[in-house]
Amino acid sequence: MYSSISENNGIAALTEQDQKVYSVGISTAGLAEIRMTQGNPNRHIIATTIDPEGAKFAKKRIEEAGLEDHIDVKMEDIAKPLPYSDGYFDFVYARLVLHYLPKNDLIRALNELYRVLKVSGKLFVVVRSLACSEAHDESATLDPDTGMITYVYNGKTLSRYFHTEESIQNYLTSSGFHIKHVRSFEEKLCVDFQRTQLTGKEYSLIEVFASKVDT
Repeated sequence: MYSSISENNGIAALTEQDQKVYSVGISTAGLAEIRMTQGNPNRHIIATTIDPEGAKFAKKRIEEAGLEDHIDVKMEDIAKPLPYSDGYFDFVYARLVLHYLPKNDLIRALNELYRVLKVSGKLFVVVRSLACSEAHDESATLDPDTGMITYVYNGKTLSRYFHTEESIQNYLTSSGFHIKHVRSFEEKLCVDFQRTQLTGKEYSLIEVFASKVDT
């Protein structure tokens, strides 16, 4: 099974003190969450999605790994108020999920993530970059009110917020986060949620590591 650069970077950012982890979007069908837990048996992860089939598949994979007591899979919309107290989590992992959110939803989501993250807590974000070829396809159209670009890919109409390093940093700092590092790179992604089929090309991604305060 393919192990990605960005996933490895996010897991490497975790420390022994990061016991409560919030994983937005059940990254890589539960594999990333399993790896996080295997690295620290005292760690507890809440992994969220809005996809019922994705949640079902991830739960099955987690149960097969014998980690259902350490990883909770929940149906939650990150753009809506979260059912957690202020400062509840040590670490937030949001790989390849925030680019699905239009401007206003992204602002609400980041404000909520800031709220539920403890002081000195960390946030790991990976989003699609405006350098991606899809953002410049002849079919692509931009909605300036939402920031979303709609395009046709393999016969399907899709919408993403393709970010620049500046745009994603501005959203994060506006919500109160302190940027620790930002980098852009190319990475192959998987076609399927089960993560068994790689695409034939690399995609431009932006990775940001941030904290709730300047540490």
